[in-house]
Amino acid sequence: MPSIEARTLSVCIQALQAAIKHNDFLSQSETVDKDDYEESSYMYELELVKLIKLYKKAEENGVPIPLKDLLKPPFEELG
Repeated sequence: MPSIEARTLSVCIQALQAAIKHNDFLSQSETVDKDDYEESSYMYELELVKLIKLYKKAEENGVPIPLKDLLKPPFEELG
């Protein structure tokens, strides 16, 4: 597996959290297909869990931002 920098992981973790929250917001609209947004949020959450696992491994070697500071509600339970 290629080496991924902790900074790259932290940006991706933050971006996926924002994307999931945005999808959840959009799914509340009556003009969109709620199932489509829920499905994409679910896929994002699966990928977020994978990135969190990678970040935890990187934490063992030292990272500038602890995982607990990256995860915002309601995602802190994934850490």
